[in-house]
Amino acid sequence: MIEKIYPVGKLYLHDRIPYVNIKITFRNEKERQFYESFEALQKSFGDRMAEKIIDRIGDLRDAENPQKLPRSSRFHEHSGGRKGLFSLDLIHPYRLIVFQTCEYETYIEITSVEIYEVTDPH
Repeated sequence: MIEKIYPVGKLYLHDRIPYVNIKITFRNEKERQFYESFEALQKSFGDRMAEKIIDRIGDLRDAENPQKLPRSSRFHEHSGGRKGLFSLDLIHPYRLIVFQTCEYETYIEITSVEIYEVTDPH
């Protein structure tokens, strides 16, 4: 197996885990159906936002870890009262909020998330 090295600041983390996409879960079946239905998202958020939400969920599914997400998704952690939650940019000012469902020390160790909400956190 080829060893992958990811630069993170001044540290280099060695990842010997085989390639696995980020696992996405939902709070319940109703939420899963909502976020996987373009029509439901379109009804709640409009065409453009529905497309962006589906794109971001697709980006998460296709990525090995958050470091492999497209730069435009701007995956970042919240602070303060929302510490432990992460955001992906949608259409300004809205964000797709997720939280990790696995233990991690750095972002590249996050391999599973749960969709929490779509909101304007500002």
